[in-house]
Amino acid sequence: MKNSRISVLLLASLSVILGLGGCAVMDKDIPGWSQYRNPEQAGELRLASESFGAGDPVLLIHGFGASSYSWRHIIEPLAQKYRVITIDLKGFGESPKPRDNAYSVYEQARLVRNFIIENNLKNLHIIGHSYGGGVALAASIYLSSSHPNLQRSLVLIDSIAYPQELPSFVSMLATPVLGPLMIYAIPNSIQVKSLLKKVYFNDATIPQGAIDHYAGNLAKPNAKYATFTTARQMLPVDLQQFSENYSSLSLPVLIVWSRDDEIVPLAIGERLHENLPNSKLIIFSGVGHAVQEEDPSRLLPHLQQFLDAQAHHVPSGL
Repeated sequence: MKNSRISVLLLASLSVILGLGGCAVMDKDIPGWSQYRNPEQAGELRLASESFGAGDPVLLIHGFGASSYSWRHIIEPLAQKYRVITIDLKGFGESPKPRDNAYSVYEQARLVRNFIIENNLKNLHIIGHSYGGGVALAASIYLSSSHPNLQRSLVLIDSIAYPQELPSFVSMLATPVLGPLMIYAIPNSIQVKSLLKKVYFNDATIPQGAIDHYAGNLAKPNAKYATFTTARQMLPVDLQQFSENYSSLSLPVLIVWSRDDEIVPLAIGERLHENLPNSKLIIFSGVGHAVQEEDPSRLLPHLQQFLDAQAHHVPSGL
């Protein structure tokens, strides 16, 4: 109990320091989108993945600080009709966590795109959440130019997509000195619980099992390095320029958002809906940033209806 109180006080102190002068510093030295035109690269790391069921593939891409565990409630229902594939992004879950400087959305999307091609995933549906939604968007744009007939649809759940104000916990992690101090000094379970209170609308529904699982992931070697490095590279400096590609993405897109999202505001979802020409926007109330974890029963019918509709429509060129 004493250590818990100390950690809470430290977290509160860091928040005050951040408000008084701490400043998140986005990494401006990472390659921009124009330098990722050829996403293939020899000898790269392999993302951890699992596959469930049979049928057209549905690839699930988790958000920042999470892992494929975040999809635990929807895997089995979707696997009744589809081959559901979960991946852990570089630096998270069971995937490698090298101490390099390549954790941007573009780099993650490159790895995902190459995973798709290496595994010959045809008639593919991609579902991305939050940071993973940004990865899904970039991977879809890669595929639309290099392999335009592989992907059938895209689902974006409370996804990053445009320049925005960073949520406080990401801003703290991206702040020099304070970020590493926070992530190494505060017990993992307290960090995770603090984050999940921002993610969930109803804090009382946060499961202890989720806290334990994500805290365990954060304890893996180099996981903390990967976490604060990803935070610094969360929003690429050329993101506004990159977003001009969205209007050329013609595949069907389902956009799912929470009106009460404290991390990525609804305005981002509405802007996506305006700029993605073949999109549908669904807005939930009374749920937080991760509906697939907090209230999956509300999400599943919309996912199933959307995926089934695309499965019965054969795109031209296939």
